[in-house]
Order: sequence, then structure tokens, then C-alpha cells
Amino acid sequence: MGKKLNDILILSAKFMIRHWLAIFTLMVMLYILPIIGSPYLISSGNPVLVNIGKIMFLAYKVTCHQLPERSLFIFGHQMTVCARCFGIYVSFLAGCIIFAFVRRWLKIWSMKYYIILCIPMAIDGFSQLFGVPIPRGIGPHWELIWTTLSNNDLRIITGSIFGLASSLYALPYLEEIFTSEDSQFTPPRSAQATPPGDMAK
Repeated sequence: MGKKLNDILILSAKFMIRHWLAIFTLMVMLYILPIIGSPYLISSGNPVLVNIGKIMFLAYKVTCHQLPERSLFIFGHQMTVCARCFGIYVSFLAGCIIFAFVRRWLKIWSMKYYIILCIPMAIDGFSQLFGVPIPRGIGPHWELIWTTLSNNDLRIITGSIFGLASSLYALPYLEEIFTSEDSQFTPPRSAQATPPGDMAK
């Protein structure tokens, strides 16, 4: 019984290590689904589905401020997270899918490039939080329009840049870790290529 359990655990570990990206991508998809699913369920008018949708909305309150003026509305109802968070999550998912095709070529890249890609969201968020004006548009005479007020378009754009950069920065690290772990389950090629008869000698 103990050996069978140990074998099951080893097989499970092998599966998770070798298919970690697919599992991780699925988890991100499942996290995003209620963000869109909640307003859809609430719009259904079915009391049971409406309550499920409201529970989803409350559950995401721990991850986001959920301010209506900073959120997107679909099916006539508010998403469970703000526009910036939605941009982050969707672009992070896009990064997972992209990485599946470029994982052999995309290696760990410098943190300084990652920090540069985080700057747009940092500036937008800092300006909004502390009331610091920054140029957010161009006027009719090509003059810069300075304001502390952000909008959902900017929130989605800056959040998407951050989310995509975060995924493509973090995933190569995970690839290296899981590749290293997978090698522990794979015997060396020399051992694989040695015929049983030669090993007996």
C-alpha cells in the first residue's frame, strides 16, 4: 500500500513538472473566468445564478478596490475587478500562451528591461493616487493636456504592458526550475543506452 502511494505521488510529481505550463495557464484562465462570468450570471435574472454572480463579485473584493468608475461593465453589470487589473490578468494569460511557443528560445532576461516596462503603470498609478498631473493627451493645437485623472483606456494599456512583461519575465525562471527538477526523474543517457548484459559484466 505504501509503495503504491509512493508510486502515485512520483507519477503525479512527474506529470506536474513536465506539464507545469499547461497547468499554470489553466489556473490563470480559471481565475479570469469569474471576472467575466459574474456580470453574465447577474444579468441572467435567475435568482440562483444572480446570487452565485454576487458571491463571485464579493470574493474578488480581497484582490481589487472594485471602484465602479475605474471598472468595465459588460452585460450591463460591473466586472469583479477594475480595468487595470483586468488588463493585467488577461495580458498575463496571453503571455503564458505566447511562452508556450517561444519557451525554447526565450531565456531569462535582464530585470532592468522588466522595470522599464513597469514604468508606464507606475507613473499612471502614482499620478492618480497622489494627484500629480502628467500629460494624458494632446489638445487641438498639439499642446499637452496635463491632468491627474486617468481613464479606463489608459488603465487597460498600462496594466496590459505590466501583465505581459511580468509573465514573460517570470516564466523563463519557472522553466529553468522545472527543467532542473525534471532532470532528476530522467536517468542519464549513458545509463539509458547501456544494454542490460553489459551492466551485468
